[in-house]
Amino acid sequence: MAQALLRIFLFTLWIAAAAYYFISAFCLASFYRRKKEVPSYLPPMTVLKPLKGIDEKTVENLLSFLNQDYPAFQVIFGVTDGTDPAREVAAGLAANHQGIDIEVVAAPTEAQNEKAGNLANMCRHAKYDIIVIADADMHVGPDYLRTIAGGFDGPEVGLVTCPYRAARPESMGAAFESLTINSDFLPSVTVAERLEGLSFGLGATMAVRREALAEIGGFEALADYLADDYQLGNRVKRSGYSLRLSRYVVDSVQGQESLSGYFSHQLRWGRTYRACRPGSYFLSVLTKGTAFAVFFLVASGFSIAGWAVLGTDLAMRYCQALYMEARLIRAPGVMKYYWLLPLKDLLSFIIWGLSFTGNTVRWKDSRYRIDSEGRMKRLSGKHS
Repeated sequence: MAQALLRIFLFTLWIAAAAYYFISAFCLASFYRRKKEVPSYLPPMTVLKPLKGIDEKTVENLLSFLNQDYPAFQVIFGVTDGTDPAREVAAGLAANHQGIDIEVVAAPTEAQNEKAGNLANMCRHAKYDIIVIADADMHVGPDYLRTIAGGFDGPEVGLVTCPYRAARPESMGAAFESLTINSDFLPSVTVAERLEGLSFGLGATMAVRREALAEIGGFEALADYLADDYQLGNRVKRSGYSLRLSRYVVDSVQGQESLSGYFSHQLRWGRTYRACRPGSYFLSVLTKGTAFAVFFLVASGFSIAGWAVLGTDLAMRYCQALYMEARLIRAPGVMKYYWLLPLKDLLSFIIWGLSFTGNTVRWKDSRYRIDSEGRMKRLSGKHS
């Protein structure tokens, strides 16, 4: 009797996950059918680029933010360590693009979240009232700022955030990261927006009104939180402003990443998400159909029915993921890794489970403890 109830339970969970496959594909398709925002005016903007270290794609990615088809914008590069090689790269770009308003800020920070501290340092030099935050590994086209400007179509809009797709992985760890972003994260954002409305920012790239930022206490108010993007969007929302999910999809250039780096990053993200949105994160297990199909196969004693469920799951999952990748997302260099999708899905379930087993995370060269509200405390490592 218990065995039969277990099979029914697992089959029910798998049905829920199978339904999610269709819902997420529908929401993502609806998102991609939107037209990019057309601005009614082009306010001057300040772009903040927090930097730490460099790789072979750094210059190319940073150049994409300088080559904007936009009348007036300022770019501020920031490092928290004056000896960081990124400072020299940024200074070289400033010297070679004197027709663009570029500033390089090198200042230490005592913030637990070094990125938030870096943003606070840079923001003191911002000239304009629309402040754009974009990570160093993002790559954009020349219409990026124009599209963001179209999101600020009313004074009630406090923050515009862009979803992102993973592109150009060059290692196995980067391939797993790309599959996670493109087949899981990106569609989940569109589902969340449709079902509950947007109440968070996406850290890859966000734009916020200076007055909204000031009302929540500036970047200094985010200094002790790991999920600074979530906190920024959520606090702007609670201050009475509306948030917009831009139609512009940014490229997150993956490059090289180890398998251990992928695992560490996903575990950090899972524990952070659990701290910020515990109920939503717990229910995200209902998206992990491949794991439930495998469990059902084992619980059924490897019966024909069990193999049928697993085969059906893999067919539906591949159809959903490949449709989203090939017809909608179209990220350069990712399609060839989709044979890894079932393994990635099983790893995602394992990471989901492990995220409940502790509250410590590793970020770059430091280890932190995360409390129930998402605040972080450094346990090892130190600031640059």
